[in-house]
Amino acid sequence: MQNRLEELRKMLDRIVIGNEPDKICMYASHMYGVSKFCTLLAEKRNLNAELATTCGMLHDIGYMAGGSSDNHAIEGAKRAETLLKEMKAYNDNEIKIITNAIANHSDKRSIHDEYDELLKDADVMDHCFYNNDFSIAEWEFDRYNNLLIEFGINLIK
Repeated sequence: MQNRLEELRKMLDRIVIGNEPDKICMYASHMYGVSKFCTLLAEKRNLNAELATTCGMLHDIGYMAGGSSDNHAIEGAKRAETLLKEMKAYNDNEIKIITNAIANHSDKRSIHDEYDELLKDADVMDHCFYNNDFSIAEWEFDRYNNLLIEFGINLIK
C-alpha cells in the first residue's frame, strides 16, 4: 500500500513551492509544524493520526498556493478536496472530515467537531510555540491556555 502522506507531501511541494524556494520557510515551518502538532493531538485524543496529519498538511493550502489570507480556509477546503480526489487514495468520508476541518480552522472562537478542534488547536500550538518571545494573539489565548492544561504545562503568558 502506498504511503498517502508521502504522496500528499510530494504533491504539495510541487503546488506550493514550485520554482520559488523562498516559500519553503513559511510553508515547511508552518504547514508541516501544524501537521506534527495534529499528529501529537490525535495520538493524545485517540483520533486517526493519519487523517489529522493530513488536515495539518493541507490546512493553509488556500493561502500558500497563491491565494489571499481572506477566506483562505474555505478556499483551502475546496482546493484540498480537489487534490484529495485527484489522488484517489482517500474515501469520501475521509475527504469530508479533512475538508470540514480545513474550512473551519480559522474560526477559533467556535466549537466544531473533533477533527476541526484538533486542527484549530494544532494551528494555535504552532503559532504559540514558534517563538516564545512573540506575544499570543488575543483570539488564541484561551485556546492556548486550555492546551497547556491538557498537556500539564503551567505556563500562562
